[in-house]
Amino acid sequence: MRLRQIEIFYHVYKEGSISAAARALHVSQPSVSKVLRYAEDQLGFDLFKRTKGRLFPTPAADELFLDIKDIYDRIGAFDRSAKNIKNRKGGHIRIGALPSLSLTIIPKAVARLRALHPETSFEITTAHSDDLGSALLEKKCDLCLGFSELNDERFVSQHIHDIELMLIAQKGQLPGGTDGVDLGTLHESDFIGMKDSGPAGATLGKRLNEARAIPNEVVTAHTYYVAASLVRLGAGLSVVDQFTANSIMADGLDQFPFSPPIALPVYGTRLTDAQNSHLIAICLDVIIAVIHEQ
Repeated sequence: MRLRQIEIFYHVYKEGSISAAARALHVSQPSVSKVLRYAEDQLGFDLFKRTKGRLFPTPAADELFLDIKDIYDRIGAFDRSAKNIKNRKGGHIRIGALPSLSLTIIPKAVARLRALHPETSFEITTAHSDDLGSALLEKKCDLCLGFSELNDERFVSQHIHDIELMLIAQKGQLPGGTDGVDLGTLHESDFIGMKDSGPAGATLGKRLNEARAIPNEVVTAHTYYVAASLVRLGAGLSVVDQFTANSIMADGLDQFPFSPPIALPVYGTRLTDAQNSHLIAICLDVIIAVIHEQ
């Protein structure tokens, strides 16, 4: 089907009649009927059954409409993007970050950047560690933040900070106030694990193996906030990074650093040939400042 045929079919299906489709498209009814008939002839099957002057979509039309609706949704997104690009005056930065950073550090940094550069617009994407490199290569993001350095000549990675992993527990479950705890605390303890936890999970796993500590993983959560809710209700202990720990701390939770500390490096990464490298550098400077304030 040609684009014009797709457009006619979409509106006839959506509006329920040729006359309504013609009004929506600001064209004549005969022209809509002609294009629709030609589309059916090309396809070799009917898209609508005509009964007593009314149109009823065939099963084939129902099936095609699902794909065509997706095309129209994408065209709508394209139109909105084009309008946004036209209205930009101070540049546009797309930031991709791990959930723990995109829910804590990035909003504060973007709010500050907006105050400093009100004509600059931003897009924030949450992604897992394995997806950050592809997000840059596919030009979905201009700057990515995560716990892994991308050792590839196509990328420029900057080490911007180290953060600690923290143990969170139900209020009063563990003694010692906010003093550091040994990894042995997790041995045979009920534990809320994290699915797809990337470098944080790998680092924790390595240290647990070294300490010969084997937690009893009773629940695997997909978000830190679910893990924290389970900990608050006494379902077990969990481990999160310090930014997440600070953002979810409330009545019912204690957090403890490990002794010795378990540190994770934070990297900011862009493409080597990024066209807006100056704007990315400004953005990264503000992110670094926000991180150091935590």
